[in-house]
Amino acid sequence: MIINYNVSGSDRKQLVAAIAEHTGEKAKYLGAPGFAYQIGGFTVSVDGKVTIEDNSTAAPLIRFLREKGFQAEDPLADCIADDADEDEETDEACGICISMPRSLFTDSSMENLKALIAAKGNLIKKALGVEALPIEVTDEKVSFPWFPAVPTPEELKAYDTFICKLCEMARNAKRVVAKEKETDNDKYAFRCFLLRLGFIGAEFKTERKILLRNLAGSSAFRSGQPKEVEVCE
Repeated sequence: MIINYNVSGSDRKQLVAAIAEHTGEKAKYLGAPGFAYQIGGFTVSVDGKVTIEDNSTAAPLIRFLREKGFQAEDPLADCIADDADEDEETDEACGICISMPRSLFTDSSMENLKALIAAKGNLIKKALGVEALPIEVTDEKVSFPWFPAVPTPEELKAYDTFICKLCEMARNAKRVVAKEKETDNDKYAFRCFLLRLGFIGAEFKTERKILLRNLAGSSAFRSGQPKEVEVCE
């Protein structure tokens, strides 16, 4: 995982020092050509991008750095930190509920979120293997109790990222039409939706695989697998 803090010079040195304080590890300057610092399982690039080897260590680090005054540019970082802090509630009976701060949403973006879920509801339910997609809204948070079983760490990251990106789309969209389109290739249609959300490139390969695995069809071809071509000799 890579979190961008977009700092350089003395600010980057302070970021490195803060990570060293958090981990108890000494910072090692790697020199040319990358001019990065390595602190245990974390690497800080010359432009302030923090590469995290073990994703399970991301949330505590992000929270610690936030307390030190470092704010990541990627909104997903706040999602990871806040969800891991208090908003992810898990147990063997009820599974997991992922929540977002209510303060992130205006009335308009909340309506966008509901419309987005209505428009993609059937695909999301099939992808997650659930029968309903309720949203619980309080003054403090917006909760998504969509996950009936306790997930693996890889699944949790995929679900958490999906909720964050779904909310981000709702917040950024001017208007969302709550109309569901029919599809004869669920896997392809949902893959296109994931790409629209930002699940692009090798960084999200595992998340795409997890979110597409329950859907029928071909993710590569809109009309299913291509027909075999007969070759005449």
